[in-house]
Amino acid sequence: MRIAFFPPLACLLAFGAPETSVAASVTDALAPCRVDGIAQEVRCGTVEVPEDPRATGGRRIGIQFAVIPALAKNKAPDPLFVLAGGPGQAATQVASVVVPMLAKVNTRRDIVFVDQRGTGKSNPLLCNPDEKRPRLADTFDVAGQIARVGACLRTLDADPRQYATWIAVRDLDAVRMRLHAAQINLWGASYGTRVGLEYLRQFPDRVRTAVLDGVAPPDMRLPASFAVDGEAALDRMIAACARDAACAARYPDFATQTDALFRRFDTRPVSLPLTDPVTGRVEQLPFTRESMLAALRTPLYAPQLAVMLPYAVDHAFRNDFSPLAAMLTALGSNDSMQLAWGMHFAVICAEDMPRIDASDRAAAAATRFGTGFIDLYERACKEVPHQAAPAEFYDLPTAAVPVLLLSGGADPATPPRHAATVAKALPNSRHLIAPNLGHGISAQGCAPELIARFVRQASFDGIDGACLERLPAPPFFRPPTGDSE
Repeated sequence: MRIAFFPPLACLLAFGAPETSVAASVTDALAPCRVDGIAQEVRCGTVEVPEDPRATGGRRIGIQFAVIPALAKNKAPDPLFVLAGGPGQAATQVASVVVPMLAKVNTRRDIVFVDQRGTGKSNPLLCNPDEKRPRLADTFDVAGQIARVGACLRTLDADPRQYATWIAVRDLDAVRMRLHAAQINLWGASYGTRVGLEYLRQFPDRVRTAVLDGVAPPDMRLPASFAVDGEAALDRMIAACARDAACAARYPDFATQTDALFRRFDTRPVSLPLTDPVTGRVEQLPFTRESMLAALRTPLYAPQLAVMLPYAVDHAFRNDFSPLAAMLTALGSNDSMQLAWGMHFAVICAEDMPRIDASDRAAAAATRFGTGFIDLYERACKEVPHQAAPAEFYDLPTAAVPVLLLSGGADPATPPRHAATVAKALPNSRHLIAPNLGHGISAQGCAPELIARFVRQASFDGIDGACLERLPAPPFFRPPTGDSE
């Protein structure tokens, strides 16, 4: 549920059309099925929709969805739809993580997982579909991943131009109609918040409540923001270490070592012996500047990993890159974090990259990360067919629907500044910040209870973010006795 950076680490349509204009037909009745990581049997179905909404007589694709039925017999009529991140995650892929978090919501409401077009079993735009976990060499070969994108997309039975957000939300509404729900609740994380905002913009009357965790508005301009927001999160970690007596004593040169590592790979790759943290095999791999950008940014997503950065940077400064390699691959080794890369680029190349201008480049260039993220995506998008987003796509919704916005103060991808902008546009919203948490807070501390209460009552009565503000930052990692520092 994250906005990705290779990681493992990220038309002329009529909007707001009446329900009768959505061309969708049921191909499979809801039937018993299984979803990975979910113990109980769920119900699955598929709706068929035009791949190109302007060509209703053309190619059609199936959109898969899974429903976890409410426990109560007198269930509420408005289910909750889960919107996954990435872009490129399938909603059913994150079910095992989301279901426990939404357990109280599921008492009276069905939970619906719709695999967005291009992900899961909804005509996925997959590259290397047989590899659940990338090889260590591929993890560090960011440029190689880029080079393979265009070739991969040319082999897929799909038109990548039709997999952007403003088209995909119509599939969500097709599923809503299939379930005969007059209104639905939305829960989205990271890129899923962009999907939620676009659905709310196109179909405001069909949303009862929305919870948006780690807000990524349509005008965010990925990946330019990666550098600016990543720099802020890294500076925050450096300052926190300096304030912590034990961390400052153990790693007094954390800031200068970090800067030195960025500079070390400016001109050419360095061949390094790296130990695969899963297989234990040592491989001699070229470590590039792009590798370093990912290695120093990715752990910041999760504070529990980020507190190891002083230790890992200290070791890397002394030519032991094993801790950094382990941290870089830690998030990507989880199956729920694997992305449909074709869909990822179909979205970013259509919605974000065309809007990056000289001011974005200048802002990125002023950070340690530089324009590396922008340059990589620019290369990829030359190979990815895409169409221009409608101008109105970048307009934030202004519907009076109650919307709960959640942010982690230490988030390197979707920090609070993005949600604050969205909150100004939404007249019935509340923005809660967990200062010490990173990317995604819905499962942390009191957040599940706040979400359940908000969805149950569709108002902010009793919704107090003080409990999120009290959640502490994890302590900095202390190496085991005998470990060299």
